[in-house]
Amino acid sequence: MDKQSDNWQRLPTGLKWLFAVNFFSLRPTRKSACKVEFISHLFGFAFCVLGLVNEPALVGGIIMLSNAYLFRLHIWLGDKYGVWYEGGDLSMSGNTPG
Repeated sequence: MDKQSDNWQRLPTGLKWLFAVNFFSLRPTRKSACKVEFISHLFGFAFCVLGLVNEPALVGGIIMLSNAYLFRLHIWLGDKYGVWYEGGDLSMSGNTPG
């Protein structure tokens, strides 16, 4: 989504900051959010299994799973408000696609 588009301008300021801070970019992509969610789930489950042997790993697993579910909420909000930036010229912001 372009920062000058009507959809972005109508978003509450708090929601704009949520996406900007979480992605360190004003052009968040859904693909990057899905990658973070997948990696958080993967390591969360791995640490929970490791937690059967080492109790501190269980805490780390629960934290990672919580992060994954918060990113699922984040993706849902991005879909609901249509804030994802998909395509276009990313060279202006210094970001690389992916």
